[in-house]
Amino acid sequence: MNSPLPTLAALLATTLGLAFTTSGCTRDARASVPDEPRPTIEARGADLFVPEGSPLRSRLAVEPVSAHRVRHELEVPASAEADPTRITRISAPLAGRVVKLLVHLGDQVQPGTALFTFDSPDLAAAQSDYLKARSAEAQGLRASRRQRDLLDHGIGAAKELEQAEADAEQARSELVRAEKRLQLLGVEPGDVSRALSVRSPIAGRVIDLATSPGQFQNDPTAVLMVIADLSTIWVSAQVPEKDLQRANLGDGATAQFSAYPGERFEGRVQFVGDVLAPETRTVKVRVQLPNARHRLKPGMFARVTVRGEEVPELIVPAAALVVHGDRSFLLVERSPWLFERRAVQAGEPLAGGIAITGGLAAGERIVTSNTILFP
Repeated sequence: MNSPLPTLAALLATTLGLAFTTSGCTRDARASVPDEPRPTIEARGADLFVPEGSPLRSRLAVEPVSAHRVRHELEVPASAEADPTRITRISAPLAGRVVKLLVHLGDQVQPGTALFTFDSPDLAAAQSDYLKARSAEAQGLRASRRQRDLLDHGIGAAKELEQAEADAEQARSELVRAEKRLQLLGVEPGDVSRALSVRSPIAGRVIDLATSPGQFQNDPTAVLMVIADLSTIWVSAQVPEKDLQRANLGDGATAQFSAYPGERFEGRVQFVGDVLAPETRTVKVRVQLPNARHRLKPGMFARVTVRGEEVPELIVPAAALVVHGDRSFLLVERSPWLFERRAVQAGEPLAGGIAITGGLAAGERIVTSNTILFP
């Protein structure tokens, strides 16, 4: 009969070996589990922190923001027109007939240059009224002197002298009125044989002609001739409401015309409209250009670039801006490697980046690259 002791010893040895084996497997399994990686960015409330050892630190560029002087430019389509302060429209001063044209389309005229002669029944009536008024004044003066002489000799009455003097004064007023009317028409009072000459009130060029010899004119509002001084010319542009702040009186401007490719004409903004056109939401802006050689013609199309004054602007790289929907954000450093996602007002793109018009101060440090790596 076999003894049970060896069997018990063998069983104990087997159990202990299994336990040691299991314990070793457990230690090996725990040793094979890697440590959890540390996060590259930690959320601290509303801020974002890049911890030490994060590979993101080597990939981010954090730089201070500084102000740069920027000159904003505004480019808009425009068209040339005659300076409205140097243009005059000639109409017939009376109802009558054009006798003779003394200038032609395109002629240069000076102040006082005769443009055309005009014959009118109203002119003859005006000369007749003048002659009658002059005769009445002379008669009134004679009657007044006669009544004063009679009164001085004790024959006349004071009442008759007063009436004669009143009549003489009235006749003198009528004479002044008739003479003034003829002077306004530009004719010599009393010269009934001379035709009316219509003269130019300004120096300039005849740019429109709408009459001919023998034509009868009875509409005092009809324009027979247009004279314009084109030594300077306006270039008018319709500036959108959103860009109006960039066009101010006195700003320098450059105009380019398709008729003269590659050539620039320098001028200044001389007028900014006070009324916004409700249909187009634009305001008229006019630039005055010198035109001594008359190369620029009313009606030409142009493109005008208005150059404003230099102003300080905060400029950030385009890569620094984070856009979500219609809002723009920057990652602003509050303390080393702790960043605030801050909403800002982004302006127009410039050569060096994006202008920031609100929400950021000069000297603050921002992330300027790899902002896409932030959640």
